[in-house]
Amino acid sequence: MLRNMFRWGRGKSVVQCSCDPEWQGLYTEVYGERQLALPRDEMATLVGYLDLTARCAGCNAEYPKPWGLASQ
Repeated sequence: MLRNMFRWGRGKSVVQCSCDPEWQGLYTEVYGERQLALPRDEMATLVGYLDLTARCAGCNAEYPKPWGLASQ
């Protein structure tokens, strides 16, 4: 799984968010449950390790920039 962290962002086609304004809310699926995701300056280690993807809550587009899980 660790190797996935280094492959993040490679070879994926980027689908732009179609919401207005863009990226109104982000979420990810962790162990079958929806979790709030937030943009960050750097990719969270856990996100890369678990190979998670963040998606727009409105249009379901995959978020292409660094992000992390919101603290609970």
